[in-house]
Amino acid sequence: MNDRWNSAPSRGGIDDIESERERALDSITTAFSHGVISIEDYERRAGAIQNAKAYADIDAQILDLPRAELPRDQPRRRSSPSRRGAEPRPADDFLVESRSGSPDFSLCVMGDRKMVGDWLNSDQAITFTLMGSTTLDLRDTALPPGRLKIDAIAIMGEVRIIVPHGLPVRMSAFPFMGEANVQASVERRVDRNRPWVDVSGIALMGSITVKTA
Repeated sequence: MNDRWNSAPSRGGIDDIESERERALDSITTAFSHGVISIEDYERRAGAIQNAKAYADIDAQILDLPRAELPRDQPRRRSSPSRRGAEPRPADDFLVESRSGSPDFSLCVMGDRKMVGDWLNSDQAITFTLMGSTTLDLRDTALPPGRLKIDAIAIMGEVRIIVPHGLPVRMSAFPFMGEANVQASVERRVDRNRPWVDVSGIALMGSITVKTA
């Protein structure tokens, strides 16, 4: 198919295999949110992308997806600071360690799952919740020195992300007959040289909420 959901990036430079893996995950999440692929197909593709060791193996999971475009009347959102004039909390206030292992994956189906303590082993986490409740508590876990990428899928369920005060969060999750929001008490301004959280995914008749405790 000539039109692709997400065209393959150039090899080399800043486009390494991990950034391509992230783009591919975003592509299949968008495809799922638009009804192009089923839940089963999403899970199969996500697993293949996470386990891929070569660019071609990642490309194979998105080559057949059509190109997605935003509606003409749908503007792109821009994050605004939660507190005007307030400075971000220094990174020294957080426990920071290098996190570069395989993405942490959590699954919750018609249940209640809580990720607490020092549970984070990577700079990326993926959570899939179907008719249940998942809590990702970041208050007592070591954070990567820069971006922590969280891909959240909530289908007729809820994903709660609890962050310590001062940890910046950027939300780009897509709500479809659901909600995706960041509470006002959460810091919005991102300093890419300090720990921050990038939340993406989809809330399909469910909710994705980021709050401070």
